[in-house]
Amino acid sequence: MSTTTHTTGSKKLAAAVAVAALAVTACGNEASADDADGDFGDLEVPLSWIKTAEFAGNYFAEDNGYYEEAGFESVNLISGGPSATPSATQLATGTGLAALSNPVDTGSFIEAEGDDVDIKIIGSVFQTNAFSIFSLADNPASEPDDLTEMTVGVAPNNEGVFYAFLDANDLDPDDVEVVTAGGDASGLITGEYDAYIGYATNQAISVELDGHDLEHMMLHENGLPFAAGSIITTQETIDSDRETLKAFLEATIRGWHDALEDDDEAARITVEDHGADQGLDMEHQVVTAERQAELIADEWTAEHGLLTMSDEAITDSIESVRLVGYDVPDDLFDLSLVEEVYEENPDLMEHP
Repeated sequence: MSTTTHTTGSKKLAAAVAVAALAVTACGNEASADDADGDFGDLEVPLSWIKTAEFAGNYFAEDNGYYEEAGFESVNLISGGPSATPSATQLATGTGLAALSNPVDTGSFIEAEGDDVDIKIIGSVFQTNAFSIFSLADNPASEPDDLTEMTVGVAPNNEGVFYAFLDANDLDPDDVEVVTAGGDASGLITGEYDAYIGYATNQAISVELDGHDLEHMMLHENGLPFAAGSIITTQETIDSDRETLKAFLEATIRGWHDALEDDDEAARITVEDHGADQGLDMEHQVVTAERQAELIADEWTAEHGLLTMSDEAITDSIESVRLVGYDVPDDLFDLSLVEEVYEENPDLMEHP
């Protein structure tokens, strides 16, 4: 779950410019999935944000040769960010076999494009999202009703999620004072606002490393239990390159096995290699890797495997996205590919 703050409204606007190009949608790989020798060509994967430890599993899969072993000749993990073309837009206009997103941003894109695109979520890195409304421990917001006595910092691209949170907890928006905030929670320290909606795996860590204790109110525990780290692709790619997608999923799972075993190494290869141009802080990335691990691996994944989702998690995610305001189809999720990967590779069940 990405970083400064993921976009929703801005991604929706950016996605709209892609309508005319959707007719030329391509899978992003030259080789066919049916190639007998398993040569799937070059692999391109647009990421949902800048290269932080959020994508450590992909880094390990590349560095340890899992993508190469799966049949890919080269790997290009395409960095996202506030100025980048949204990953769903890149995917739909021909860049990438698959991409990283989340259900809310995917819902935004689908609503912008309507029937012109058929995006599917084929796996989920995070079983639950890392969104939190956090506050300083000496002035805590411990439950939703506490916000009626506070000012809340909300970045414009998180407004949809925030107001869905209020709706899910039967709070009237008129009873909560909202302050427009930036992509970090510095205003929490300066007293500009009393609480901030952001990521427990990102903005909150920056405040904590500055020496402040925080109270967290996780959205997945308070009415918005959607998954995150969504692996998205098009129905066309599923139909034409199913084996290629499965090879990608298998290698990615192996990469996440390695990432979950070594938080320090996950942070190191992020800061020193894959995200070297981002000026990332090592301690921050170590904490990110540690904190996100419990959102990635849980009792469900221990029994069913990484990237899989329960029927309940799928239903909760769809309902949460609709609560945010996006009308997504009932069949947004297609977990059949990752299920086949585990059937064909039972050793993948052995993970941290």
